[in-house]
Amino acid sequence: VQYADYTLWQRDLLGDVEDPHSEIAAQVEYWKQTLAGLPDRISLPTDRPHPQVASYRGDTVSFEWSADLHTRLEDLARQSGASLFMVANA
Repeated sequence: VQYADYTLWQRDLLGDVEDPHSEIAAQVEYWKQTLAGLPDRISLPTDRPHPQVASYRGDTVSFEWSADLHTRLEDLARQSGASLFMVANA
């Protein structure tokens, strides 16, 4: 299934967000009310202060792991019913 097919199915199922009587409009309204009043940024401890203006610069961190570790991680993913990506993130 392509993403475009999924979006068409979802629109058929949930309706149009512009229709106030649709399921999607009700869901959007629910989340607007639920999330209303939350701060833009949660204050969590960081190792450096947030910049006054976002630079949108990113960075890359490279690493390597052995073929044996890769094989073991794939086995773990398969046994867990997860993807290798999910195991690596966990």
